[in-house]
Amino acid sequence: MENVKALVKKVLGNNFAHGYPHLERVYRFACDIVKHEKLDIDPLVLNLSIYLHDIGRVLGEPHAYYSAIFARSYLSEYNVDTKVIEKVTNAILYHSFSYARKHGIKPICEEAKVLSDADKLDALGVVGFLRVFYYSWENGRTLKETINHFNEKIFKLHELMHYQYSRQRSLQLLEWTRKSLNQFLQEIGHRL
Repeated sequence: MENVKALVKKVLGNNFAHGYPHLERVYRFACDIVKHEKLDIDPLVLNLSIYLHDIGRVLGEPHAYYSAIFARSYLSEYNVDTKVIEKVTNAILYHSFSYARKHGIKPICEEAKVLSDADKLDALGVVGFLRVFYYSWENGRTLKETINHFNEKIFKLHELMHYQYSRQRSLQLLEWTRKSLNQFLQEIGHRL
């Protein structure tokens, strides 16, 4: 696992939106979900899924697809059990709601649902608010496009949660996301 973490840290760096700090936050959210829901999961599958789910971003979109291809190849090279590889690649493909919906990907293990929820939780709250703006500025989105992203995606994430704990936590964080956006818009004199 340490080799995977070192590799991902090197490839993704310290990018706040999707780099190593994001993976560490997703890991903490995943641990909270597993603990509160008392889930029986395979720690290896969950950890590999978490730390490899965004590695394909360096190639662009669809990042879930590229991440899954990389994970399959990398883990095969290290002779990881094929059942573990299947669960990891499924979790990686499933974590992206848009990719999973478009390609009919369904979760085949609890670890896929945990990763999905944990990744979405990191898109909410003050951290999520900052991530959206960080990503938007990095990718040349206008203010209007950024606000639309909140309305079209971020404010709906709570509807996609699999577990009761995730839904409750997402609603708490969503409140902070809305407050952060409203405060920002008020300070710049922008009206919706």
